[in-house]
Amino acid sequence: MTTATKPKTPPEVGELLSRAVATDRGLVPMGHVWDEEAQQAIPLGLAVREDSIRQGEDLEENLKRMARDRKLILKFIAEQLVESEYDAKGRPVKGKMHDYYTLPGYDKKTPTKQGGEKIAQFFKLRRAKTESVERVCTKEFAMAAVRVELVDKWGMPAGSGEAAATTAETGFQGAAAKYGQRKDQGGKITQEADWRAAFNDIIARAGKRAFNQAVIYATATDDIFDATGEIERVAEGAGVTEEDVRATRPRFPEKFGNVSGKLVEEVATDALVKVSDWCRTKAKNQKAVAPILEAVEDELERRRAETEGDVDDGPTV
Repeated sequence: MTTATKPKTPPEVGELLSRAVATDRGLVPMGHVWDEEAQQAIPLGLAVREDSIRQGEDLEENLKRMARDRKLILKFIAEQLVESEYDAKGRPVKGKMHDYYTLPGYDKKTPTKQGGEKIAQFFKLRRAKTESVERVCTKEFAMAAVRVELVDKWGMPAGSGEAAATTAETGFQGAAAKYGQRKDQGGKITQEADWRAAFNDIIARAGKRAFNQAVIYATATDDIFDATGEIERVAEGAGVTEEDVRATRPRFPEKFGNVSGKLVEEVATDALVKVSDWCRTKAKNQKAVAPILEAVEDELERRRAETEGDVDDGPTV
């Protein structure tokens, strides 16, 4: 059984309709309201915005809301975000950085990729677009600039961030052995690194920075979190050891289902998405799988940047 649609009854010449009458005559579609001044139906969101403009800002209420929101954000950080573990010198321990870390001499926290995702989830933000806006890839040098755009739960633009990563950074230079650099027993370089091998890592790092920057700007928490990437670069370049230099590409543990022992970059995207979902929702020990989740998310981010922003390979030298 279907309900007959009520026929529309337009106003007569010179007739002014109230909201109730216009609705009764079937002149107000779903999601709209009747504007009595304009004598037409307008989207509900537009009506709310116009009412807000007419009423003006209630500064006293805004002050109360800011204080309340600030308190809730700090409560969220304290209860939901896990701070990094640190070594004796106060540096974050690799593999145990969790959701955020701080460095001596800095008053702001730096979120990891995992922490940025949690903050976005708290504010109901999601990534709408990731694109590579600039890239350089040669044997001598590699860089990438990535832009990330966010939307809110209604699908409306919420903020964006743009960040870059290059092989000139201390963190990459300190791990040059990973990309082919060789030294003799005296420490003299006998073979330079081939920075083309670092390009995937460059894109992933730039994408992570851009995402976190977008989240911080969209949530107006840059007084709490570092949005510039300065602290991250300091942390990545601090105290690089020979063990760091010998670091290999991310690999799954030997006993990890169908992807056991495989390099993260070798696994198909659909399988990586399943691993990511499992780590987030089903893993019993979240701390133990945090490094795996971060490596998987970085690889997925790199692939998103390549597929969504690859209209042009950008400048080369």
